[in-house]
Amino acid sequence: MFIVKNAPPFFNVVADGLATLELPKGDTYHRIVLKLGGGAFTKAMITQIRCKLNGKIFYEITGARLDAINQQKGLAASASYLTIDFNEPNAKAAGGMYLGAIGTLSGVTSFTIEVTIAGATTPTLSAQCMVSAGQALGAISGIIATPQTVSAAGEFLFDFPHGPSVGHSIKRTHIFHTNLTHFRMKKNGLELFEKTPLADYQFMQAEFGQTAQSGLFTFDPVLDNNISGLMNTANAQTLEFWSTVSAADTLSYYTEVLNTLDKF
Repeated sequence: MFIVKNAPPFFNVVADGLATLELPKGDTYHRIVLKLGGGAFTKAMITQIRCKLNGKIFYEITGARLDAINQQKGLAASASYLTIDFNEPNAKAAGGMYLGAIGTLSGVTSFTIEVTIAGATTPTLSAQCMVSAGQALGAISGIIATPQTVSAAGEFLFDFPHGPSVGHSIKRTHIFHTNLTHFRMKKNGLELFEKTPLADYQFMQAEFGQTAQSGLFTFDPVLDNNISGLMNTANAQTLEFWSTVSAADTLSYYTEVLNTLDKF
């Protein structure tokens, strides 16, 4: 059973600036829900969220894009709340549901959330945490952000970090785009995801309770909510994501991974 705890206050919540939250150590953190309030303050005004353990960034994304990913996965939509979720709430086994939670009982000197705000009016920001009994720091869920600019129509390779020295287990790769039309993926030369129009795959995702978002395509190895489908990159000699665009574009890749802190 989760315990819901109020987080300490954010420091420096201002119209334009960096708000910071230092979370207490000892608990295992499963989910952190940010609450936006005050004057004009929207998720689009959160230009960066960074989660840090021991001063090291392991989770990085904007407010609007995190909201789109959450809605893609079926989390609740609300203008006032934004969820940072380290778990897989729809996993078919309890062990899979809690995989990636942030244990802070040992191995952690600091757990910080930084929220960059731009263009707000007298904002307020607070957080509640869903936690469980303390555990040592182990494998954690994070988000790795990687942009790719393409100058014309065509098919382009995105080579995600892989191999035994990195060893990420990929949960999903989210691609924010304007002109993406098809996607395919190869591992060790074997095409595991054949070239597919976005609409075809998004229909399959809808049958598993996901909701397609405008300007977002999600490649999801755990589409059926079976956590054993995580894509292991430690045994990958090559790992190729191929994106086809109809015109010049900036493709922003946000890859959800499971790994130990030293690999981020």
